[in-house]
Amino acid sequence: MKMKRVLVAILCLSMVLVLFTGCGKTETPATTATDAASTTTFKAQTWKFACSAGQTSTWVQAAKYFGDLMSQKTNGAITVEYYPSDQLTSGSQTDGIQALMDGTTELSMHSNLIYSSFDDRFSVVSLPFLFGSTDDADSILDGAGGTALKSVLDEYGLHCLGIAENGFRHVTNSKHEIKTPADMKGLVIRVAGSSVLMEAYKDWGANYTKANWSEVYTGLQTGTYDGQENPVPTMDSASIQEVQKYCTYWTGAYDCLFFCMNKALYDSLDPALQTIVDEAGQEACKKQRELNRAGDKDILARWEKDNGVTVHYTTADEMAQFKALSDPVYDFYAQMLVKDGIDQATVTNYLAAFGVTNEKFS
Repeated sequence: MKMKRVLVAILCLSMVLVLFTGCGKTETPATTATDAASTTTFKAQTWKFACSAGQTSTWVQAAKYFGDLMSQKTNGAITVEYYPSDQLTSGSQTDGIQALMDGTTELSMHSNLIYSSFDDRFSVVSLPFLFGSTDDADSILDGAGGTALKSVLDEYGLHCLGIAENGFRHVTNSKHEIKTPADMKGLVIRVAGSSVLMEAYKDWGANYTKANWSEVYTGLQTGTYDGQENPVPTMDSASIQEVQKYCTYWTGAYDCLFFCMNKALYDSLDPALQTIVDEAGQEACKKQRELNRAGDKDILARWEKDNGVTVHYTTADEMAQFKALSDPVYDFYAQMLVKDGIDQATVTNYLAAFGVTNEKFS
């Protein structure tokens, strides 16, 4: 009987040891930086977001997506307010960027073209036919080119959350179809404020003019300008199709968007919140690119049906005629950077980040 009790005790002890050993093998799921941050209590803040495009644009859609992510990941501590069409700066796009630099606004999405009024290095994206496709643009702007641009933004007290896209800038006008440079000759085209883009349109034969985007619809309606150039979603959000008869669809010039936060604000944030901001910014820019690229076909079909717009898709032969006139713009740009006080070696390295070589400095 005594022996039986000993055996029972040994058996119970063995079962306990097995249970404890099994528990020791239980693995705890890895905790990511964002998961850890989601359990942190953050100070309540409201950030103002400004952009040039209208309320229905992919820019604002991306900002709202960013705002939703921020709210979710901070348990509602961060609220984002939206101010499209540069409402906070009376429609001025350059003032919209300046407000971000000054910290008057916390977030903004503005085109590299508008940034070029502060620094010519931002105009590199606008070089004619620099990108042959959106894949080309993504490869460079998500790589060495994007790194170079973010470094310049940092110099202006801005932290870049990501690079979104305005897209390829297509040309509209109220006179006739544009198929070749000969068709461009004499047309008064409103061009965004970039020396590079204006130089390209001059070489292509147009008479270019500048104006704030908020003024363009009225200018086209009254005949102050014959045409303008912009990506399709941006034009559609401003109802440009109501005052233009012809659209030329091509890859002549590309336009990216910098989604930025005031750097002093970013640097003041808790590291966990910085992680959330950076991740949400990247996701928002990815979402914006997808939205921006999905709509062109449907928008143009609607323009043709509802507004009677004639859309011309430029052929390879027609494009070649414009490209043949574009080489001098590259030399013009390299020389412009040198005149800005940047040494030739630095200019060469900067352009190389965008796949540009063989530029001339005189």
